[in-house]
Amino acid sequence: MSEAPSVLAGPSKQQALRLLRRRSFTAGYLEQVIDLAVREVVRSQFDEPDEREAALIHQRLTRYAANGRPGSTELARAMLDVKHALDLVRHDHYRASAIPESGLDTAVSAEQLLKLVAEAGRDRVLAVQGGAALVVLAEDEVSSTVYRPVAAEQAKALRQAARSTKEEAIRLHEGAVEALSPHVRMADWSKDDGYGVAVDVVRDEVSVQWWPAAVPESLELWEQGGIRQLCAALLSARFTVSDGNERTSHAVMLRI
Repeated sequence: MSEAPSVLAGPSKQQALRLLRRRSFTAGYLEQVIDLAVREVVRSQFDEPDEREAALIHQRLTRYAANGRPGSTELARAMLDVKHALDLVRHDHYRASAIPESGLDTAVSAEQLLKLVAEAGRDRVLAVQGGAALVVLAEDEVSSTVYRPVAAEQAKALRQAARSTKEEAIRLHEGAVEALSPHVRMADWSKDDGYGVAVDVVRDEVSVQWWPAAVPESLELWEQGGIRQLCAALLSARFTVSDGNERTSHAVMLRI
């Protein structure tokens, strides 16, 4: 399979078709409509359409969307969302920053961002003044992510930082479990009554908190029964420990 061309070369019908075929549809039969249009133009199911063939497929799908056939409105909307994405994503590498701020910035490729923007749709993707940055709103519209173009070297540095953070999170997670498991009841996710101490990675922190499962009243064991204080004491001997924040008010946090 051929690689997607750089977006710096400009949007192409091949890119548009590739994004459209990755799209999820409420009307599931639209995937078959697209596949049929492809088979009408491309002889072998194993071949990717070239630019000329992709243009012909685009014409067929445009006619289908314009003729009021079943699912035509949804197909037309998806095609416009794909065009919107290709018009906005004009760089090969982007830096993703969460708003409100949480965790480290990450790097995404143009191909990843194109798929995200096409799936999010025109209503949830905004171009910042000047056109360089994009804002993608979460479905709940409470949070968002800003994507700013960066050079390849900066994208590589961001990925390396994210990899180092992930490795450190794994080390902290394993160390916390090792320090706690001989002394406290650990959560067992496989059981309905598997309440106990749960260790989890939360963005750039490791969270140690109580998992009540089907026995929420067991939370008293954590807060009033001394288990939280015992966990904090056991962890303080090896890690930097802090109380949870608003999101995890009952947790003990380990900084990565």
